[in-house]
Amino acid sequence: MNAARLSLRAFAVTVTIASNVLAQVVSAVTDDYGPRPQGVGWAIVFVAVAVDYVVCAVIAWRAIRSPVPGWLMVGAALFWAAGAWYPVTRDIAWLWPLMEGVTDLWAVLVGILVLTYPTGRLTSRFDRVVAYTLVGAFVIRFLGILVFSSPTAAECGCVANPYALIPSPDADYWLGVAWRVVGVVLLLAVAVRLAVRWVTSTLPARRVAFVMPLALLLWCYGTFQDSLSFALGWDSGWLQFIPPVAIALIPPAYVGGVFYARGLRSRVADLVIVARDKVDRGLWESSLARTLHDSSLRVFWWDEHRRGYRTSRGDAVPDGDHIDRPGRSTLAIDSDQGPIALIEHDVALAQDDRLLDAVSSALLLSVDNDRLRARLEQTIQELRESRLRIVEEGYLARRRLERDLHDGSQQQLVSLAISLRIATSKAAAADEHELVGDLEGASAQLADALRELRELARGIHPTVLTDGDLRSALEELAQRSRTPVEVQVELDERLPNVVEETIYYCVSECLANAAKHAEARNCAVLVTREGDLVTVTVKDDGRGGARIEPGGGLEGLRDRVETVGGHVDVRSVVGLGTIVELVVPALAAERG
Repeated sequence: MNAARLSLRAFAVTVTIASNVLAQVVSAVTDDYGPRPQGVGWAIVFVAVAVDYVVCAVIAWRAIRSPVPGWLMVGAALFWAAGAWYPVTRDIAWLWPLMEGVTDLWAVLVGILVLTYPTGRLTSRFDRVVAYTLVGAFVIRFLGILVFSSPTAAECGCVANPYALIPSPDADYWLGVAWRVVGVVLLLAVAVRLAVRWVTSTLPARRVAFVMPLALLLWCYGTFQDSLSFALGWDSGWLQFIPPVAIALIPPAYVGGVFYARGLRSRVADLVIVARDKVDRGLWESSLARTLHDSSLRVFWWDEHRRGYRTSRGDAVPDGDHIDRPGRSTLAIDSDQGPIALIEHDVALAQDDRLLDAVSSALLLSVDNDRLRARLEQTIQELRESRLRIVEEGYLARRRLERDLHDGSQQQLVSLAISLRIATSKAAAADEHELVGDLEGASAQLADALRELRELARGIHPTVLTDGDLRSALEELAQRSRTPVEVQVELDERLPNVVEETIYYCVSECLANAAKHAEARNCAVLVTREGDLVTVTVKDDGRGGARIEPGGGLEGLRDRVETVGGHVDVRSVVGLGTIVELVVPALAAERG
């Protein structure tokens, strides 16, 4: 289908160009130009006008959704050559009346082309009335030429008209006068209407509704000039160049206006960038108005809770306030989830369906991005809260387990140790030396088990955080470390339990790494608070080169910190030691 359409268009373009060039060549060879201007310069002008229309037709087929403007341009260029073919066909009886009848068909097609700007359709009643009148006038003239035209051989150098049922030697003259009068009246009506609309319209209407009033007015002048020349035999001199220039301006103006509207559509796409972070309603409205050159544009946003539209500032819109305003049109933006907005704009913009489609798509994309972003942020927040609840539950479970061990098993082992010491004393008093040795061995094993149980309980939950504070807990870690550690805690108040526990285990991991892997000689721990953020810095003078690796201790440390909403920064240079910096929200785990 596409290949057939392209082939048809290529054939039409080829025939049109060939017809115009061949007509000028034949006229030059036969030296028969009829009433037309003659010479090489005029031949070039006539061919240039045809080429202009054909080139613009090819562009229109690619740029405009409707194929009608392109075919109107090609048709006008094809019949533009009829005026050159008519003089050289006067010896062919059956052909010259037909050729004379279609010499002005190009003007009909150009007139309809102007009326279809920029959609490619006759959209208003006025446009349709003018088009029908123009076609009707052409048909009447064409039939009049066939039925009445019977010029003498001395006048036109032609053979008799075989179609003339009622021959009249004056028919050509009066039909030509009537045709030109009708043409001038219709052209003036269109030009005046469009010029008035252009002057009185808003900026978008001036730029989009019509961009060729000058070409139309020049064409009106050229038609009026041609009518005077035809009726009075007036030689207009160099002014006769004005009509072909005006005629040649129309298709470029048509295509240029369409490309201007397309440029607006591409600028509408930039609105998505404007609203990439969030749909700021005031910014979106002002940006859209600036993009479309419509300062009076307004956007009304749907409020789901109030079930009505509101302005960009959040004010309620009275019923009917945004409709039925003169010169305005409304574009409704809806999605699968319901109404989104109403855009009230200049009615001239409604002539470009693609422009409004671009506006609608840009707003829908921005709103969808905003909704997705809100859902993502909500999901991330829910995930953070879920992770935090898991950490808190783990903290409480470990604390309960540590308390159970301390108050249950550990106390029973302590009681058992006391009982063994009493039994050992009794055995010694009875001189049961072998029994004393067995009891002392059992007491030693019990002491080891009790020490291991205390270490296990401390690993489950540091008791020192329950009995003391973060400073005392970190100082205890420093005392137990094999490497000298300097501890400095600059806190005026206690932190949430989960935060203190996170800091404790992270510092413990860092000190263990410094002693075991970095072979550090000295370490330092600094805890500070600024606003709602607590910063913990652990330094060592070990061999450096540490980094966060999958499955490593630093990765577990990072996961622990990120669970409470913090982050970890590791700076480690080979030979210069390691600095681990933890930043944790001080209020991350607090509950109202």
